[in-house]
Amino acid sequence: MRRGAEDNSGAARVSVVVPLYNHAAYITPAIESILTQGSWVRQVVVIDDGSTDDSVRVMQELAARDPRIAFRTQANQGAHATINAALRDCDGEFLTILNSDDVYLPGRFAALVGLLDADAGADLAASGIAFMDGNGRSIANAWHGEALAFHRAGHDIGTALVNGNFLMTTSNFLFRRSLFERIGEFAALRYTHDLDFALRAVAFGHRIAMLETPLLRYRLHGSNTISEDHRKVRAEWAISAAAYLTSLLDRPGADAPDWARAADVEEVLQRHGLSRAVHLCMAYLRRHGAGTLVESPLLGDTDFRGQIAGWV
Repeated sequence: MRRGAEDNSGAARVSVVVPLYNHAAYITPAIESILTQGSWVRQVVVIDDGSTDDSVRVMQELAARDPRIAFRTQANQGAHATINAALRDCDGEFLTILNSDDVYLPGRFAALVGLLDADAGADLAASGIAFMDGNGRSIANAWHGEALAFHRAGHDIGTALVNGNFLMTTSNFLFRRSLFERIGEFAALRYTHDLDFALRAVAFGHRIAMLETPLLRYRLHGSNTISEDHRKVRAEWAISAAAYLTSLLDRPGADAPDWARAADVEEVLQRHGLSRAVHLCMAYLRRHGAGTLVESPLLGDTDFRGQIAGWV
């Protein structure tokens, strides 16, 4: 397909959700990048999460351009809740997310759906990423390159994601609707709801298919949540790793533990100074019946979460 041309070979198989928050300056190229995917697009569900800028007016104008776009607003609830609400409205065979400051590159849906069609054992697909700044200028991201290199060096995808989330963002997820139905919604995490979802999929035996071609432009700017208080980010990183290991080792019906894999994860945790926090979180999850972070009381236990910050 010619770069920049619409792909009209799809069969309306992909539902897209867009959590919108204070991105009046970015939402237009985001929506246009979805529509450029052509007839693969079944529906676009956009929810404004209590924006205080001009996002609602801009999005109302965009929604009027295409009947596939459904737009509504809500009081601020956070990215995970907004994504979950939009996903519940979707009926496509495949579900995908685009954060309101990111941009899909042409041909993304054709490539990733094709990847999953060719591999019945994979349930989530992701691509390479091109990075840009707040003004849309291309930039490098050395951290991402290092995290990806760790996976390419032979570490399994779960261990590699615990080391560094090279999938980077929910914008890089395209998955079967059946995956969402099987493993549950995104957990109430501000910084690592994407990491937790990917690790939960792996722990439950679902494979992730990767395409190296960059088919997503990820915008790095001052208001990215990942650029906030790093100790809070590390606390959620530890919680997500603990939930992954608990599901991997303790989930009813899980395969016999791969102790070499567990040892590899432990080495990663020690290198990042997260081992203590992760093991204490695992103890909490086990004491309260394990399960996923969506089911566990851990995320609502403010006293315990306050202590985690001192362990990371």
